[in-house]
Amino acid sequence: MTYSKIYLRGVRAYGYVGLLPEENVLGQWFEVDAELWVDFSKAAQNDSIEDTIDYRRCITTIENLIKTSKFALIERLAGAIVTELLTDKKITKALVKVIKHPPIPDFQGSVAVEICQENTPEIPSDHDSITSIYADGSCLQNPGPGGWGVVVNFADGTSQEMGGSEPETTNNQMELQAAISALEFCASYNQKIPLYTDSRYVKDGITQWIHGWKKNGWKTKDKQPVKNKELWQKLDELNNGNIDWRWVEGHSGDKNNDRCDQIARTFAQGDTPMLVQRTHNLLKYQGKS
Repeated sequence: MTYSKIYLRGVRAYGYVGLLPEENVLGQWFEVDAELWVDFSKAAQNDSIEDTIDYRRCITTIENLIKTSKFALIERLAGAIVTELLTDKKITKALVKVIKHPPIPDFQGSVAVEICQENTPEIPSDHDSITSIYADGSCLQNPGPGGWGVVVNFADGTSQEMGGSEPETTNNQMELQAAISALEFCASYNQKIPLYTDSRYVKDGITQWIHGWKKNGWKTKDKQPVKNKELWQKLDELNNGNIDWRWVEGHSGDKNNDRCDQIARTFAQGDTPMLVQRTHNLLKYQGKS
């Protein structure tokens, strides 16, 4: 494997993170440096964006978190940035440095915090089998800011949560992204996995409509281009015979569906929720409640 990194230097945005009124009311400029561990050996050969990360999206993610976060501490801002960056599973490790110039009398320097975090892959085993996956998406204005959430339940009673956001998207796109992220997570599990979604659009699309779309050159029966074609193609690529697609009614009291909805809505609102992270039977928590 090629070990490679992508560096983002000097990402700047105006934000309101801080304890002092001069910071959380008047605001100030923040600067972020990031080091992202990404295996882009294929991209180095084939020149394809599909085999590396879109650093423009990473920059936008950082800028949006700076602009919208209302944290008291830059340590919290750094944690939110690294957590959001690691929702891209192509990034195996991320180091984030946040720099600010605090309004301290007679102090002309800067203050910086640095955090490094890894995406620890699950090692599947018999007792680690997945019992169910739930996926949901949310969009505040449709189109508008959106988020997605995933809950993975394991046979030993533990769970893993994931989520992410987009500054401008639609509800259907977030529903699709949630399903894509769920399939990416369970790609290495050789077992039958029930995947629950409250989106008829996703469930019927992947189990029924997609066969006709592909036969018609990604056109509908009315000869119109399929909306969200790139997302559907990605979902189709990840879909296999192990996935048992199931529909669950939204807001019906299903705790896993409700949790996915909560994660998705929190991300859509520009915040970072507390996410359960399962690492070899050890439960950790990322983000805030």
